[in-house]
Amino acid sequence: MSSQSAAEQKVYHLHSLDIDEQLAVLWYVYRDFVKENITPEAERPDENLEKSSGLIEQVKQMSPEDQLQVQRDLIIGKDRAEFQTYKEYSSNQKLFFWYCLASEMERGNAVQVPDDYQLSPDAQQLLDSVKELDFTNKLVFIKDVVGLGAAQSTEEKV
Repeated sequence: MSSQSAAEQKVYHLHSLDIDEQLAVLWYVYRDFVKENITPEAERPDENLEKSSGLIEQVKQMSPEDQLQVQRDLIIGKDRAEFQTYKEYSSNQKLFFWYCLASEMERGNAVQVPDDYQLSPDAQQLLDSVKELDFTNKLVFIKDVVGLGAAQSTEEKV
């Protein structure tokens, strides 16, 4: 089995969790990236990473409850206006969207996981195992998580 399969197994494990725990695990992984000053990939030709800034601004203008709901809906691929925009993004643009959202959460400009939030033992075990992945496999994990809804219908798996 390849190491990519290990990351993919963690994605399946993640999707077996409650949606709020999925978002919490994703937040904790992205928060580590933000805190470690790991930045998104450079733009590719014909790719505009800033395209996601409009959707970030839309989310920031929502109530905390609506911000949380749109995050839930993006992860599960619920057909709503924001998802229509999101599913047109390349995988790199999706990574950039979540990176920017995590940055806004870290600054307090978007709804955050509450400080007293406790992951279930299953979710904590998953988070710990993701943190043990090397950088490349963490990236594979995140790419699969943030692209899963749209990837099933619009993108090829790499």
